[in-house]
Amino acid sequence: MASERLREAAKLLQIGWPLIFTFASDFSFATVAIVSTGWISSAAVASVGLTLNLLFFTIAFFFISLSAITVITAELNGSGARENIGPLMRSGFFLASVFCLLAAACILTLWYCLPFILPSPESSQLASDFLSIGAWIIPLEFFAFVIVFTSNGLGKTFWVGAINFACVPILILLTWIIAFGNLGVEAWGVNGVALSILITVAVRSLTFLLLLLQREFADIKFFGRATERGVNDPMRILKIGIPLGLTEVSNLGFLAAISLLVSQLGVVALAAHSIATNIYTLAHMFIVGLSRATVIVIGEQIGAKASEDHVSSLLKTSLALAAVFSIVVCVVLVSQSVSIASLYSGDIDVISLVASLLVLLAFLRIIDDLSLLLQASLEGFQNTRAIFFVRFSSQWFIGLLAGWLLSQWYGVFGFWLGIGMALVCSVFGFTMVLSKELVNLRPGN
Repeated sequence: MASERLREAAKLLQIGWPLIFTFASDFSFATVAIVSTGWISSAAVASVGLTLNLLFFTIAFFFISLSAITVITAELNGSGARENIGPLMRSGFFLASVFCLLAAACILTLWYCLPFILPSPESSQLASDFLSIGAWIIPLEFFAFVIVFTSNGLGKTFWVGAINFACVPILILLTWIIAFGNLGVEAWGVNGVALSILITVAVRSLTFLLLLLQREFADIKFFGRATERGVNDPMRILKIGIPLGLTEVSNLGFLAAISLLVSQLGVVALAAHSIATNIYTLAHMFIVGLSRATVIVIGEQIGAKASEDHVSSLLKTSLALAAVFSIVVCVVLVSQSVSIASLYSGDIDVISLVASLLVLLAFLRIIDDLSLLLQASLEGFQNTRAIFFVRFSSQWFIGLLAGWLLSQWYGVFGFWLGIGMALVCSVFGFTMVLSKELVNLRPGN
């Protein structure tokens, strides 16, 4: 039993650790944009920061919906039906085309709305210029990540992580050259930041094509075989992907609503909350790789018709690894709370409030990591509708209301306690649904 657990842990880590670099890369792209525009002007950093948030909110649904390709690929691979993966990719490219058109309409609407959202003509112009260039990354990302999601589903994550990791220094170098006018190039300012991101994404997308040269793709035929309804057609991707996309929209909307309510508590509270949210997001880094690995391996086992005992064993191994990561993060946040807060602000009041929040956040992270692993398990079972309903009801009917009520006594801490209550409810809901899914694996069900 112990040797089996070690093999499961090794497989999860082998698949999961490269995906940490994917998360880190995406986080770094936004960080480079914010830091570099901060050196240009206050109006630039405010405009670009808001535009990035709005842009991500606009495309999150489409991007996360496409990620259903990963779990379907894992299932087909586990069941031995690899001949269906090529048509699945073809369905993915079709949906990517449709999503590009829909996203273009959403981004165009956002572009027209920017003058009404931003406080000054200068900010509006900077945001419009940035969006006009940055929006072109969307089709590149959609089409390239059909290949990435397929590679992940096949358990081939190393080169995905390596390519993402290599793109970060490229972005930094291009920003230094183009945005700030080094090596004899004229300084482009905010437009240069957007252009640097676009060039880096274009290079990354072209490099992702090399994933098709991996040995696991050798017997996958893209042309020739028709898609099968309910197996690898576009509707199969949408059936699994749409609830995931709606879940991400719910997550982002919930956090945005919390931030708007916190803003009523004053500048110090809002600044501390924003910093705490950034740190909280960054603390996801390690668990993201493990959760995606859990999706892939459980997807393979479902495709291979694994027994309840086998799947349960994998879940216990995944949760044990998550506990280790969670405890390490918890210890770091608690022991270094003041030092971490000092990296973000020089205001004594903000530092004090952030440091106190980080102690609370450290323990919320443990609950959140558990909820993410349980959510990943349900995604592996392809029960994504339950994921959406549990998250949505926990966040909007419990977390938001409880946070607002508790804030009357505990200020910004009350909102984070509300977030914690939403997480506890999510863990309970996911556990109930997952128990039923495991029962269905028993012979005769």
